[in-house]
Amino acid sequence: MKNGKYIKAVDRQLESLIPKGNTNIYETTLYKYFIAESIMAFILVFNLLVISFVLEADILVHYSLSLIIIGSLTTIAGSFLFKKVESKIIVQQAITLLIVTYFVARMGGLLNSGGIIFLGAAPVLKTMVFKNKWRMISIFLLFLFCVVGLFFLDDNMMANNTLNATQNKLFFTLNLTVITSYVFIFALYSQRLFTGLEQREAKRQKEINEAKTRLFTNITHEFRTPLTVILGLADSLKSEADETIRNNAETISKNGKSLLQLVTQMLDISKLESGNLKVNMIHGNIIPFLRYIFQLQEYYAQEKNLIFIFDAESQSYELDFDPDKITTIVSNLLHNAIKFSQPGVKIRLKVKIVGNYLCIEIIDNGTGISQENINKVFDRFYQVDDQSTRNVGGTGIGLALTKELVTLLKGTIAVTSNPGNETVFTVKLPVTDQAKRKFILKDYTEEEPIDRNHLNKTGSENPTPAIDNNKPRVLIIEDNSDLVNYLKSCYQYLFSIDVAPNGKEGYNMAINLIPDLIISDVMMPEMDGFQICEKLKNDYRTSHIPIILLTAKADLPSRIEGLDQGADAYIEKPFNQQELLVRIKKLLELRWTLIQRYKNGESLIEPGNQSTRREDKFMKKVNASVKKHLRDENYDVHSLCEEMAMSKSQLYRKFKALTNMSASKYIRKLRMQHARHLLLTTSMNITEVSYEVGMKTLSTFSDIFKDEFGQSPSQYQNQYNGKHKRN
Repeated sequence: MKNGKYIKAVDRQLESLIPKGNTNIYETTLYKYFIAESIMAFILVFNLLVISFVLEADILVHYSLSLIIIGSLTTIAGSFLFKKVESKIIVQQAITLLIVTYFVARMGGLLNSGGIIFLGAAPVLKTMVFKNKWRMISIFLLFLFCVVGLFFLDDNMMANNTLNATQNKLFFTLNLTVITSYVFIFALYSQRLFTGLEQREAKRQKEINEAKTRLFTNITHEFRTPLTVILGLADSLKSEADETIRNNAETISKNGKSLLQLVTQMLDISKLESGNLKVNMIHGNIIPFLRYIFQLQEYYAQEKNLIFIFDAESQSYELDFDPDKITTIVSNLLHNAIKFSQPGVKIRLKVKIVGNYLCIEIIDNGTGISQENINKVFDRFYQVDDQSTRNVGGTGIGLALTKELVTLLKGTIAVTSNPGNETVFTVKLPVTDQAKRKFILKDYTEEEPIDRNHLNKTGSENPTPAIDNNKPRVLIIEDNSDLVNYLKSCYQYLFSIDVAPNGKEGYNMAINLIPDLIISDVMMPEMDGFQICEKLKNDYRTSHIPIILLTAKADLPSRIEGLDQGADAYIEKPFNQQELLVRIKKLLELRWTLIQRYKNGESLIEPGNQSTRREDKFMKKVNASVKKHLRDENYDVHSLCEEMAMSKSQLYRKFKALTNMSASKYIRKLRMQHARHLLLTTSMNITEVSYEVGMKTLSTFSDIFKDEFGQSPSQYQNQYNGKHKRN
């Protein structure tokens, strides 16, 4: 631990010596390496100078002084002449190597120079950290040239400055030991330094990728919100009598959906690059799912009068697959085949098992792809530019995304084409049986067809608030004013609408207003939709309120997070206004199941599901409070508000939502139910029972009892006793 702290302290000191304004991590690391190496080399050469002076080895004194003086001048000159740290280091090491070679020659060759040639090997090892390997190779070649030259010139050297045998052995051993230790220490230091560099670079790259993903996510959000308004208004114009208006609306809708698809693909590519696109495997029969994707594209094929065929060798292939990725892959390939096919062309989706792979083939006998273009179709932004495709358009993203998704699933994709005859895109995915989560097709299809006539029906024996004159209160939490205005124009005739411009204000309004339903965006300032959902669902004052998350974050992890926080529905922008209306209506209808569960105030014996568990807890707390104070004639709504820590208006709206009655009426109902129980199961007279349930006077008790059960207490008791005797 102490060594680690010491090294970090040294690193901080070295960083303080680096020139300011240098932001390149690699350059910064090299600077630290260069400075540390220079300081260490100066210390070693200075010690060699002292030892050489003491032992009267004059030639080594000259050698040491040359290294110190020339090395210092080179370092100073290099700082002015070169901007790149690599350039400074390589010049310094080359000059060091030449100085060493010169003095080896003066001292009588390799064997008579006290081992100073070992210092010449150090520059080669030091440059191994360079990104530019040619610079390292150039230093190595210079070292090799010097050594070979010294070897061949060795016999012809006339040394006037030789070391004696003892000095030669001593300095050979000293240089070998010191230089080896020096190189070893710096090898460890450089490893630590550049490992840290790699980690910082990886962290920086991760931050860049995450920033890029956030940027694309925000762009997607900003595109989806106005597209919701555009597509919604275009849909409303399709019912106009004027054919020109209808055709224009169809064109707007078609191009809006194309833009939406492009934005979604860009977001997926960004997630792939950053490693944030995760595989979410489930296990089940993939054939019904592939047939469902195929049917979604069938409409577009019929529009172009194409022959569309689904061909599976078996009706059941049980295996692991990622529904979102498979949807994108197959949809992109089918859409591509449809887009580039002329009327009358046959498009076939063929599914089979080949060995340990699921093989999906999209076959068409359309225009085809030329051999010069076939190897480029999976390149990003590449578009085949010929007469047959020029008028079709496209972005060159779809097939590139498809290939990367197939690769993410550890599969392969290939294409073969015989222009004018047949084009085949083949996707092979490994067959595995490891996913625990089961596949249910209903989770990935619409809950039910949208019937316009059904929108005017309740779908229940009881009238729903959605069509009452007393309009349900809907809170919209959305920061885009255009979308808010669009939602209001769609639904203000059915609901009383409140609007909050951000998450924080929306949360506060939900607490104060206790609306009947909340529609919230996810990506908002102050507080996002997930946080709102979590806080409201965990607050017993608001836990009963249905929440619809209406959002541009359409990926599976976001949907799972939203539903996990308690959202009752998760709808992707752009949405269909009829579908949203049906969802709102169904959620409001579900409240009547709560009313049926709680309106009688009886014990909640049967356990509720996930959506009623919180309300069960709330009602049990209410019932316990009321039953505890049944004899207290002063116990009323104010007392219950204090016990529940709620305002009177909050309690009223909560009770209205759960029981369709006020809190005061609910308290009275529980009192009368207890009174009836006492009359029928005990020997108490009516006056005593009246006292037990907190009634001030007997006449008041009788009036309330008769209002609740249709008979006075005495009539009710006599009727029950009469039946009991006859039985």
